[in-house]
Amino acid sequence: MNEPADHCPDLAREEWERHLASDEAFLAERPLDAELEHKLLRRLGESWRDLNYRYLRSRLKPPSVRLHDAESRWGAWYPRRRLITIARRQVLAYTWESVVDTLRHEMAHQVVSELMGDPPEPPHGPAFRDACRLLAADPAARGDGGVSLLSPGGAGTDATPDDARLLRVQKLLKLADDNPNEHEAKAAFARASELMLKYNLDRTDLEQPLESGYEYRYLGPSRGRTPHHHYLIAGILQEFFFVHCLWVDSYTVETGVKGHRLEVMGTKANVGMADYVYDCLIRQSEALWRVYKRTHGIKDRRAKRQYLDGLLTGFRRQLVQTKAKSAERGLIWLGDPGLKRYARVRHPRTTTTRLDSADASEARAAGVRDGEKLRLHKPMPGGKARSRGRLLSG
Repeated sequence: MNEPADHCPDLAREEWERHLASDEAFLAERPLDAELEHKLLRRLGESWRDLNYRYLRSRLKPPSVRLHDAESRWGAWYPRRRLITIARRQVLAYTWESVVDTLRHEMAHQVVSELMGDPPEPPHGPAFRDACRLLAADPAARGDGGVSLLSPGGAGTDATPDDARLLRVQKLLKLADDNPNEHEAKAAFARASELMLKYNLDRTDLEQPLESGYEYRYLGPSRGRTPHHHYLIAGILQEFFFVHCLWVDSYTVETGVKGHRLEVMGTKANVGMADYVYDCLIRQSEALWRVYKRTHGIKDRRAKRQYLDGLLTGFRRQLVQTKAKSAERGLIWLGDPGLKRYARVRHPRTTTTRLDSADASEARAAGVRDGEKLRLHKPMPGGKARSRGRLLSG
């Protein structure tokens, strides 16, 4: 078999050419030298071994892994040569997570060839879909932010009722932020929280397969060292915003540095809401810290962690109070078994780490006071554009 297992069918040529031109301009500014390419290939090999261990109990034998310059595919599996290739273009112009998604897709083709006897069926037939389930891979090979194997920009989709509900919640949050009346602001915030709770209670009452209707998204950049308050924000998302959060291994190609990145899993509406809340909390926590630091002339480096720990503790108290009021009206969230199953399938081997809280201090107390008044808000000019996940410096 001379053709790779993942040859692209006809594409929307005009759209593809537009993305290709944009990527080529991006790549021209970021050449990959020999040392970084060596590190990159080594990291791809490590990712292959990790996926093979976690999902397949190391049943596959390691293939060769190389980069290719073909313009019409992200990846390919060559059975006779036992070779997986990944597009140089994707590695340099898109997120590492999208690269790993492509690697999973090609590993699924490898599973069909080497563990399933290469049955006589189309490349993306039933055996391939079974292999994708084994690897928790998307058969369509859509990576981070909707990066598609066939069209890297991702096809646009029509608005859904969930999108409309999400926009309504975001508008309520903005109303809470803009309203100078504290009572009305709290009422708008509570209404937004209740809308999300009712959506999830209604959804879990429906009869549907436990693993259906979920997706994942990566929030924030890859970091070699994750700030303490980012972990606290992830905890808030998981406890109050109907998503499952996990810190996953990541990699920055331009520097050759390993890191971690937050992955959130849930329904489309819940993941979108978690993205919104995460962005709000990251931006506002840093902005409020800068104001506190400047106003009080803070020079102690420990004060930032103390203040942000307090800020998020205060914000969490708001959410606890809102949750208690909903429970008084009989709106009680007992969890989503389908999401738990989806998360277990996607990440069968995980570990849990306990976080220490910051010591009591004036900075932490000030943070708590500010957190109890914090309102979520960021500009919403008609909706957030989906990032193509490029590795931008800074």
